[in-house]
Amino acid sequence: MIESTHMQEKSYQISCDWGTSSFRLRLLTGKDSPKILADRTSPRGVSTFPAGDADEFQNYLILELDRLFRAAKLSPEPIPIYFSGMITSTLGWRELPYADLPFPLDGSRAVMERTLLQRVYGSHELVFVSGIRSADDVLRGEETELMGILQEPALQKWSGRGIAVLPGTHSKVIQIEDRAIVGFRTYLTGELFEVLCRNSILKHSVDPEPNPDEAALEFFDLGVKRAADQGLLESLFSVRTNVVLKGIPRNFNSLYLSGLLIGTEVLSILGHSAVESSILMGGKPSLQLFYERAFRVLGRSARLRAVPEEITLIAAALGHWVLRPVVNGFSSDGN
Repeated sequence: MIESTHMQEKSYQISCDWGTSSFRLRLLTGKDSPKILADRTSPRGVSTFPAGDADEFQNYLILELDRLFRAAKLSPEPIPIYFSGMITSTLGWRELPYADLPFPLDGSRAVMERTLLQRVYGSHELVFVSGIRSADDVLRGEETELMGILQEPALQKWSGRGIAVLPGTHSKVIQIEDRAIVGFRTYLTGELFEVLCRNSILKHSVDPEPNPDEAALEFFDLGVKRAADQGLLESLFSVRTNVVLKGIPRNFNSLYLSGLLIGTEVLSILGHSAVESSILMGGKPSLQLFYERAFRVLGRSARLRAVPEEITLIAAALGHWVLRPVVNGFSSDGN
């Protein structure tokens, strides 16, 4: 058991970031800021389960909880578990309605639902956190990541006003004003890259997993410039003619395609934002590399600040930590 004296000195929490294609479970402890004691990561995202099958999701969670406690070298305890991501969608365990804009970055208007998970050693409180909707777009989980990112003292000034870019399969570009999310847009940049590489005529001209060495990255730059000069639809077939007519290696050509897609997204971001707006870049370091390069090729890198890797990798867990006072207040007054 976790010693009772430790329980008095510190808070414990389990964070579950359950997305479409991945599952992440982390055990956190601390006072003001958390420390990760153990984590579990797997490719068992929501899409690998029958949609809405609560029993399947619960059984897998129990399996991973046991592994998490073993990884932490601790006996199991009924610690609260916070969930965000696609787990609260129609495809997930417990569908929740979206919160509306504006969405304060302290989580005070988050839509949440609580239930209990009975185990032999006690009951885990399960806290499901929904996403946000605008008039024509939705997101689930990225708002929690952003709350976690903005807890870093050096990044808190972005909570006043700015733009946050969270790249991924479905890239989210989030507008922030007065410590609240006031708008966002979704770009299917990552998914479109996968579709084109695996299910279009371009699959014969690219390597879906390119090696981004410096020589290859020059072709990424060419893709960004082509997107700026001629647009995406007019440029996509040049991925094929690069190989057929110019003999460009497929590895290099993949980065050219990536440059076309990311360059198109970055151009849109710049077109929708005021010239003086600061841009905060989250996401995996490997993706940050490409986005930073696209901003630089387009001459706008001075506006960009990349979030350190040690924060982006645990952003959802940090966001769940931020939500603890909200949940505790919810519990105490019964609302």
